Amino acid sequence: MGASIGREVLHYRYHSGAQGDDPLETYTQNADQMEAAVRRRVAQGSIEPVMLREYDLPRS
Repeated sequence: MGASIGREVLHYRYHSGAQGDDPLETYTQNADQMEAAVRRRVAQGSIEPVMLREYDLPRS
């Protein structure tokens, strides 16, 4: 499935209090949650590519 997520979404959802966080590291640490969110969106009728937003992801 094709999907994307913005650097800002990664930062604000997972490291809102941090500075200088690495988006790739954040993605790697939370890939399972993001994959589940993409699958939920597709199951609800979204078409590819899915653009994940803050509300698609659980708070850490």
